[in-house]
Amino acid sequence: MNGSAPACQVLQTLLLAELSNIKHWRKVAIQGRDPEGVHQLRISLRKMRSALTIFSPVIRPAYRQQWRRRLKQLAKQLDAARDLDVFLLTHFSGTASDSQLYGALDKKKARLYKQLCSTLKSGKFNKRRRQLKKALAQTNWQKKYCCRQTLSLRSLAQQQLNTLYQNLQTQTQELHLNDEAALHQLRISFKQLRYGCEFLEPALDGTTSQSFINMMKALQDQLGDIHDAAVQQTMLADLPVAAQDEFQTILDESQRNSEHLKKTLRQQLRRFNNMPPPWQNLSSVSEFG
Repeated sequence: MNGSAPACQVLQTLLLAELSNIKHWRKVAIQGRDPEGVHQLRISLRKMRSALTIFSPVIRPAYRQQWRRRLKQLAKQLDAARDLDVFLLTHFSGTASDSQLYGALDKKKARLYKQLCSTLKSGKFNKRRRQLKKALAQTNWQKKYCCRQTLSLRSLAQQQLNTLYQNLQTQTQELHLNDEAALHQLRISFKQLRYGCEFLEPALDGTTSQSFINMMKALQDQLGDIHDAAVQQTMLADLPVAAQDEFQTILDESQRNSEHLKKTLRQQLRRFNNMPPPWQNLSSVSEFG
């Protein structure tokens, strides 16, 4: 694929690739031994939703909205298991048999994964995946569900990435570091722009695109750690009394780390804002009518 490739063709290829990833990681998640299964499932579902948004000028609105809604519903069923996996991976290495907190969370994880396994094996989950794969595999998918079939990847990149970038610029200028909801939304916006750059990379300036993507990834991770500390506060009420002191110690440490990350965030955002976007030198000729 290059910048002159039809955007709808690239979208079809992207969606099929992520459906293949979902088929693989679903099996891993059902086995319940490797947390990467749930993690990668969520990433693929999120990437598909992002692709449907970024490629919105070339896909029919009703079809796009229908599948974005369905994919969001599927991804939401993975959230609790992933949040717990992140906590255990971050604060416990291996089996902490003498920890009451670990014991309580490990039991909760077993319950969540049992529910999740049932969901992933259900006819509803598999029906959605097979429906979309069957449609995408048809030779008339682009004709049936897409519009502007000749619109190039380069023209799409110029419009869509600039819109996402301007939205990010506005959010960073208005950001309050103690507004957890705004920080979480900023993380989502970085993720969307990063995915957009990855999807549309064949149309971008190869000399600057990777460093731009890497900077977004670093900021996304930093904002993710801040968000994880906020999410952990909601876990305390579900814990047995005997485990709450141990959890509070971890929570205090996470909050201190979050405050440190917030102090360095402004500087990192300034660095990002000074980087040249890798689509700024694309041809100004527009194919949008």
